[in-house]
Amino acid sequence: MERASKLWRLLKVFTLIEGKPGIGAAELAERCETSLRTVYRDVYLLKLAGIPIYYQKGYRISPDFFLPPVQFDLTETLSLAMGAEILSRQRGTPFQRGVERAMEKIYVALPPGIREAVHREAVHFSPAWEPTVDYQKRLPVLELLERGVEENRSVTISYHSLSRDEVTERTVDPYGFLFRSNAWYLVGYCHLRGEIKIFKVDRILEAELLEETFQPPEDFSIREYMGDAWQVLRGEPREVAVRFSPQVAP
Repeated sequence: MERASKLWRLLKVFTLIEGKPGIGAAELAERCETSLRTVYRDVYLLKLAGIPIYYQKGYRISPDFFLPPVQFDLTETLSLAMGAEILSRQRGTPFQRGVERAMEKIYVALPPGIREAVHREAVHFSPAWEPTVDYQKRLPVLELLERGVEENRSVTISYHSLSRDEVTERTVDPYGFLFRSNAWYLVGYCHLRGEIKIFKVDRILEAELLEETFQPPEDFSIREYMGDAWQVLRGEPREVAVRFSPQVAP
């Protein structure tokens, strides 16, 4: 999620500069719903990628630069459509709106034959992968946490722990998000516990973005951190015996 959101924002910054030569950093920050510091960093990353951005009464791209069009075949487009269908079911999250806008742009650019084939074939697929929680009520918290991840800024959260049935105030360095058991989780360093913890997003009652920044461990990966975890439960592997009734036993 973290990498995807950064990629979409970089593409949006590029598109805005290309479509409105002379656009300023403040407007880019407003249009991308992010901070000036993040805009400056994004422009720097685009320059490192070889895009000739320069500043002359606003940001501009050298007129002799262009990106070649990207062509998708039917299988590739169907794969994108299925992925978009999964994310579009994340109702109330920033990903739902982002993926819907992205697919609108892709469909417009498709050749008519491919576009018609995608609409025709898509009715045969229905991926059932959606959250059991309505995140529309949590959207402000989710968007704030996403900013914390993108900008490497610490957050304070009010978190309801089911095991203790209590609400605690914590400062967390948000590293990224995890989707398991049909729910979103925040993974980050908890200053209260002094270790990396996993927080279920729908149990985060309130959140505040701090000015303090942090540097995630260079070798940290959520996938490696979760390893062979069972859903979101981490720990040493254990052998268990499972007893089945005769009706379902193999």
